[in-house]
Amino acid sequence: MIHGEDMPSSTGSVQSAPELKLSPGEVESAVYSGPSRSLFVTQFLSGVVVTTLGPVLDSVLHDLGIPLARGGLPALSYFCGIVIGLASLNVFLARVPVKQCLLGAVLLEATGLAAAGVLAKDLWSFAGAYFVVGLPAWVISGLSGMWISAHLRDRAAWALNLIMLSSVSGMTLTPLSIGLLLGQGVDWRTIYLGEAGFALLVAVVVSLFPLPDITGRENIRARHARAVIAHNPRLLAAIGATSFVYLGTEMSLITWLPKFETDVFAAGATWAGLTVTFYFIGQITARLIAIPLTRRLRASTLLITAAFLAAGFIAGIAVSPTQTVSLVLVLGSGLGVSASFSLVGSYSSKFPLWHAGVVYSFFQLSGGAGSMVFPYLIGPVAASHGFRVALVVTAVGFLVMAGLAYCLRLTSGENTRARGPQVRSDSPPN
Repeated sequence: MIHGEDMPSSTGSVQSAPELKLSPGEVESAVYSGPSRSLFVTQFLSGVVVTTLGPVLDSVLHDLGIPLARGGLPALSYFCGIVIGLASLNVFLARVPVKQCLLGAVLLEATGLAAAGVLAKDLWSFAGAYFVVGLPAWVISGLSGMWISAHLRDRAAWALNLIMLSSVSGMTLTPLSIGLLLGQGVDWRTIYLGEAGFALLVAVVVSLFPLPDITGRENIRARHARAVIAHNPRLLAAIGATSFVYLGTEMSLITWLPKFETDVFAAGATWAGLTVTFYFIGQITARLIAIPLTRRLRASTLLITAAFLAAGFIAGIAVSPTQTVSLVLVLGSGLGVSASFSLVGSYSSKFPLWHAGVVYSFFQLSGGAGSMVFPYLIGPVAASHGFRVALVVTAVGFLVMAGLAYCLRLTSGENTRARGPQVRSDSPPN
């Protein structure tokens, strides 16, 4: 958590974090300078890791003899690690300098990826390795958002969008690359070892470039949580529930789409991997469309629209007659999801400044918890009723998200405004 104005210190006094006032040119220079270069590469690594499991899942299940009904356990283990890692970052690691924390997270990521490639012999050893992969995954992403929010507050939204493009690039290129490699006969273990080697290179980059620390970070304590809950408990509950359902449903989609294509359409590894790439191409396109719309429409209106579009496209994928049709609809589902992550996260701005940092962390933790549950449940549904039914369940998840978005409108007081809350300059978009 980062101190902002009116942030109580551990002694009960009030501290204020220094805020840099930079011109647009100075902000751009800061983003492209040495301190930020390590954030570009770490964000790319973050995007690579989060989209690796889906394309390799079919190969892993076959090689390790894992039944389909338990195929969601590695994803559950991964997101369990993410939740624990995020909680540790906010509760225990505020006193650790950002550069050391980031370097340690990248090295732990390399360890987990190497363990997945070398030590995995069955379901439990692979899931255990993926727990280690998950521990630093969103710590890496979260630290980048914290650093930008603290040092480039004047144009943080612009800087975050630019740096987050590295993450989205990793998400887009990784499934395609893995599909091509698997199609050429490369073993999934080799892919994990290659990613571990890349993580070590990223660690070298992080160690070489300076990265100033964040002033005023403080570990979250019970008094912070009590103060946040007391401010607006109904809105906090709505944010948590929406994040739980939205991120859980989305992670189910990107985890299981390649396996869906393989089982339903007998797709090869390359085409199966392309499904996740198509999804993120659609999401990038929609994000560019959604950004100017946030100035004219309520955030809840955009969220409800996105949820209905995503549900419709995913239901279409479930009943698609051919692989070509399904791929087109996958692109549409990415368009439907759009900028939902940023829109839900923007409701943290309805809380006072220092509360907002705690709420944003809660938003991420809730999404991580949903990502533990939903991808795991898809396995048993697919095993007992087929993948088409499993995707319909995912579509229903987005319909639930539409109802929760309406709850956000009611509990945030958005009905009293002509427009909804905008994405905060210190609220990282995804």
